[in-house]
Amino acid sequence: MFCIYGKYRYEKPLRTLVCFKSAEIMDFFREIQSDTRGFWIGYVCYEALNKLESKTPLSEFILFSKCEKWEAKQENIKQKNDSVFSIQKPFFYPNIQKNFSESAYMQAFSRIKEELSAGNTYQVNFAQELQLSSHCSGFEIFKALATRQKTSYCCYFKSAFMEIISFSPELFFKIKGEKITFQPMKGTIKRGANKQEDKNLKKLIKSDFKSQSENLMIVDLLRNDMSQIIKLGSLRIPKMLKILKFKTLFQMVSTLKACLNTHDLGTIFSAVFPCGSVTGAPKFHTMRIIESLEQNKRGVYCGALGVIGDKKTIFSVPIRTLSKQNDESFYRYGVGSGVVWDSNVKDEFEELQLKAQFLTPTLNFMLFETMLMHKNRIFLLHKHKKRLLNSAKALGFSTHKLCFLETIKEVEAPKDLSLEDFLILNSPKLESLWGEAKGIPYLQNLHGVFRVHLVLHKNGDFAITQSPIDTITSQKVRLATLQLSSQNDLLYHKTTLRTERKIPKGYFDVLYFNERNELCEGARSNVMLLKNGTFLTPPISCGILGGTLREVLLECGILKEQVLHKSDLKNVQLYLLNALRGILPVELV
Repeated sequence: MFCIYGKYRYEKPLRTLVCFKSAEIMDFFREIQSDTRGFWIGYVCYEALNKLESKTPLSEFILFSKCEKWEAKQENIKQKNDSVFSIQKPFFYPNIQKNFSESAYMQAFSRIKEELSAGNTYQVNFAQELQLSSHCSGFEIFKALATRQKTSYCCYFKSAFMEIISFSPELFFKIKGEKITFQPMKGTIKRGANKQEDKNLKKLIKSDFKSQSENLMIVDLLRNDMSQIIKLGSLRIPKMLKILKFKTLFQMVSTLKACLNTHDLGTIFSAVFPCGSVTGAPKFHTMRIIESLEQNKRGVYCGALGVIGDKKTIFSVPIRTLSKQNDESFYRYGVGSGVVWDSNVKDEFEELQLKAQFLTPTLNFMLFETMLMHKNRIFLLHKHKKRLLNSAKALGFSTHKLCFLETIKEVEAPKDLSLEDFLILNSPKLESLWGEAKGIPYLQNLHGVFRVHLVLHKNGDFAITQSPIDTITSQKVRLATLQLSSQNDLLYHKTTLRTERKIPKGYFDVLYFNERNELCEGARSNVMLLKNGTFLTPPISCGILGGTLREVLLECGILKEQVLHKSDLKNVQLYLLNALRGILPVELV
């Protein structure tokens, strides 16, 4: 077990403390501070002081005895280019399970304006939550994001309850000796496309009255919170409204310093938690407004994340943070912005999207489908539509121009089909699986059999072409020299990046294995073999694209999923299948 926080990697855990009740948080911190054998790494959830009991931890810290300097190169992180794609390596491209809802945001924004108008609040930091999944391990995600968001408070934390991947740029507080430092962050603007645009935008945020007033409002709030724990007359504000530069945006920060009158962490948290930059002002009434508007508990997001040591304690505000409870299959990513009286709903919603940009690599590719067309009908058209739209949703592609697909309905395959029925794809038994091509633009009703190629760009532009199908000249296949990585998110979608896989001359296809030496797929086909009277195919989790014909064969009960290895290829009949060629018996050379 290990954790990373900032420039250090912590190892050799000695003990773990977990708190499930708000009423026990003071004793929880006292227990932590009483054990000074090493470094405590952990988190405090946003709701930790809300007088509640929780089935999941409100706070959790692990005591490590070993601490050493950590550098990105130790973890083989490429710093220069985060868009290098390779089928052989883990590649984090998040699959969006739940996106920001513009309609829900607009409705909440309207209610916030009513609260502002009534004088119940001056600023509300309203947040929405992305939910996303990945085939990458949490630490692979951390390494991938480390190339896109360099911050002083990066953190990788994994325990029996929680996994946290944080690239927060915001210091909550730092204690060193008698001194405590806060650095609230408020005011955001996007980066420019070049140095001159950067310069203009930086100048713009520096002079922006809204950004300044938001930041100053939080500075005043923190001064009030700090008054409970600092010595009278010791507060200084050495830096006001400083602009920090990140890869996708500029942020405005101010710095507050003072001398403590207590070192009791429970007392300090009771006075200043959560940080005013993620609530608004006045704090506690605004927090009640937030609770009534937000659909999810914030959890780790907007709480505190840090290191408690004998000589120094540092906590960041966990923004730009992915968190996942170990019983969940997805990560949560919260994003908020401060809404004041002169805020514009369009600008605020765009700010949420801007703050989530670093999650996605700058990689240029398209989605595509290759389909079989005969007599103005397309084989498994409903399956191709479903796969394209699912991938578009998961990868953030616009589909607003594909309205012609709406008329294509789901079709159930007849239950009495056998493998022999699929050997001739245009047989009468498969008639229901052929969808009408009428209404699909750019297609011509020509005599013969054609390949239809649909390409979708991220902005929603698309192209559709049709061409004759090449004759099969070989039924030989060989094993690929390269391995696939099952932690590569883009292997599970039909993208133009699949062209990285080359088929040698004289062969119909090559067969790939993954890093666990499990059989995956061909460069252009799914794999099927007959073993002990059962037709088997590798499961999706091995790192394969779910083919449309493969899916139908599974639904019909003809095909079963099973993890397969090189030894399973001996003395069996091997088939390759896709919706363009059908089922092809092949010879492994």
